[in-house]
Amino acid sequence: MNNAQYYFTGMSNCRQSGFTRLAGFFYTLTAFCLFGTIGFVSADEKTDPVTIHRTVIEQAREKVPRSDTASVVELSPGHFMMVYHRFRASRHGGSDFGQCSIWAQWSQDGGRRWTGAREIITARDDDINVQAPAICRLPDGELLLLANHAHGKSSTTMELHRSKDNGRTWKFDQALWKKSKGQWLQGGNSQLLLLSCGRLIFGVHGGTGSQGKQKNDAWCMMSDNRGRTWHRSEDTIVLPMRGAMEASITELASGELLMSLRTQLGGPFLTRSTDRGENWSPAQPSGLVGPESSTCLRRIPGTDILVLFWNGSQYLQGHHHYGERTPLSVAISHDEGHNWRKIGNLETDPDAEFTNLDCFFAKSGDAIVTYSVTRPAWERRKPAMSLHCAVVPRRFFIQPAGNLDSVKQ
Repeated sequence: MNNAQYYFTGMSNCRQSGFTRLAGFFYTLTAFCLFGTIGFVSADEKTDPVTIHRTVIEQAREKVPRSDTASVVELSPGHFMMVYHRFRASRHGGSDFGQCSIWAQWSQDGGRRWTGAREIITARDDDINVQAPAICRLPDGELLLLANHAHGKSSTTMELHRSKDNGRTWKFDQALWKKSKGQWLQGGNSQLLLLSCGRLIFGVHGGTGSQGKQKNDAWCMMSDNRGRTWHRSEDTIVLPMRGAMEASITELASGELLMSLRTQLGGPFLTRSTDRGENWSPAQPSGLVGPESSTCLRRIPGTDILVLFWNGSQYLQGHHHYGERTPLSVAISHDEGHNWRKIGNLETDPDAEFTNLDCFFAKSGDAIVTYSVTRPAWERRKPAMSLHCAVVPRRFFIQPAGNLDSVKQ
């Protein structure tokens, strides 16, 4: 693979308008103009091969056609809880409008084995499903859980639940919104982030139509009192075509927030906030090329290194989602997201689809990455979408550029 395929950078003064059918051209031009950009890695980082441990959390099967959109929390060192939505057999199969509920599993060996699968949140009588859970642990050990109840293709209710016994039991707390006019959701990369200042924040996208047809804008919901009361961000993030979707947020070492977005514009877009999420800069291209698919943006704890997971595939304007969702790629940034360098792929099967991503960095330094694997790609009616987990050592993200080929898959 040549350097133009590994190194990309973001465009700095790019207007929001004009990124429609020409988006693919601008991304390609960016990549080639930066042929040979230098990546930054510590000279003393080890160059030994990195072993990634993979496991299947839920295999697609007749009674469970789909499982995905996981969120992970560390209960104690090496002891984790994972929540996800699990579909059951219905006439809608594994489509977004099939019947599903929120399930949980636990791991006591650093995320390598998961057991104890059980249902924790069920759909209500007026729901078609309850989906996209996001879990967060407060400093005193209390767990918060978001669960989005879909009432059809054009309305949702977001509920908050609490647990004081490490997720064994849950108590409904409140609805953050009720029966929205239009589909409001987090999507495939659900998140509830606790900032260093104590604020809770998560991204939302939505519009005034149905999920598959509406034009989506993005915004944030936030709380400064442990989730007791919530308010909406002052800003709304607007992009052309299908819009700004599936926000993934990380806090930089400086306290600034960076958000990645799913788009139809040729790859992930980025936007920044300097006031803890109230206002956001105009969204600009990251420079990474890809289809319409979810992303996951994180900062490696204790460092300035940012990690972005996305589908590093060709942007195809004639494709129903503007390209294939394979491979599942990883890029890093050492300058707060202004420049990115692809360091490898977690998955590469050309006939599969990898999406609905989450990454949790454990106290050990390992990253627990969850994602859906659909074989064959884009199958939604038949059982095809499984939930997978990869435990990725910290060294994977800091491999020197000359050692990329040594990463074990």
